[in-house]
Amino acid sequence: MQFLAEDTVDKSHFQGSVLGALGQKVALAILAGCFFVTIASSAVAQPTSSRVSIDAFGELYVTAMAAPEDQARVFVYRSGQTQNASPVNIYLNGQYHASLLRGGFTEFCAAPGAVNIKVALDDASRLHTSKLDAGQRLELKAGQTNFLKVDESTSPAIGLLSGTAAQTKAEIEGTRRQIHTISRAKAALTCGQPAAVAAAAVRLPPPAAPKPPVPREYALETDALFEFGKAEIRASGYNAIESLVQRLLQDFSSVERIRVIGFTDPIGSAAFNKKLSQNRADVVAHQIGSRNIPIARGIEAEGRGPIELVKTGCGNKPTPENKLCHAPNRRVMVVITGARR
Repeated sequence: MQFLAEDTVDKSHFQGSVLGALGQKVALAILAGCFFVTIASSAVAQPTSSRVSIDAFGELYVTAMAAPEDQARVFVYRSGQTQNASPVNIYLNGQYHASLLRGGFTEFCAAPGAVNIKVALDDASRLHTSKLDAGQRLELKAGQTNFLKVDESTSPAIGLLSGTAAQTKAEIEGTRRQIHTISRAKAALTCGQPAAVAAAAVRLPPPAAPKPPVPREYALETDALFEFGKAEIRASGYNAIESLVQRLLQDFSSVERIRVIGFTDPIGSAAFNKKLSQNRADVVAHQIGSRNIPIARGIEAEGRGPIELVKTGCGNKPTPENKLCHAPNRRVMVVITGARR
């Protein structure tokens, strides 16, 4: 019995020694692991300091230089006080020009004549399709400098307000040049460089596929279609729509898509005008659709109410003078995409 007891003690001592040795090895392994983890972490962390930084803004706005004699100079700016942090995309004739952040401005020159300019807030949420919208028409004159402010008071549908250098001085002087994107709009020229030279200087690779058809816009004056404040079509309105359909058939060999967009003046409440513009767009779309024109992707109607005014400075009270002044703002735009003849 004594032998058995001693043998038991020796075994316990042996097991304790083995466990102690294993414990030391485990501890050393853990320390070694921590050491390598520390080295790996530092190795991963090192490239952080060498990341490339892209600046969104350049220099502060300074007094605008005079426009070249044969070009118009255009400034488009966005207030730094706006609450929406999403970018505002700018399109010229349906082509991307810039993305303005809060407190940014863009400057370009253009040949004299008409340019269609469209601004869109958070255009990524619309898959960048705002370039297909009607936008606003600018009549540019040689030697003239134009100042345009992004108007976000009707967000998310926004527009542009024009002003003189004196009227915009207080706001635009606090903005910085937007430099983080490159314009792809052919209408945006280098100031002082003729359009032919500018086009020759840009060498683009040959297109891999045919370009998609460019939409064409037709404008209908709603005063010829509807009575003021109503959406019931006049007798003369049917003739106006029929004339548009005949012109459409002459201009296009096939139609892919038709969009009908209704606009109103700002007389009355925003809710009333929004509904009125939608009802008028629906009526015009129905009349066009009833002509049995083959449309591959169908016809859509949208009412935008009193945004994207083509004429400003009119009063908003329902007086005969104000109604007459706002007549150009009451319109229906028919945007057609297809193969032209």
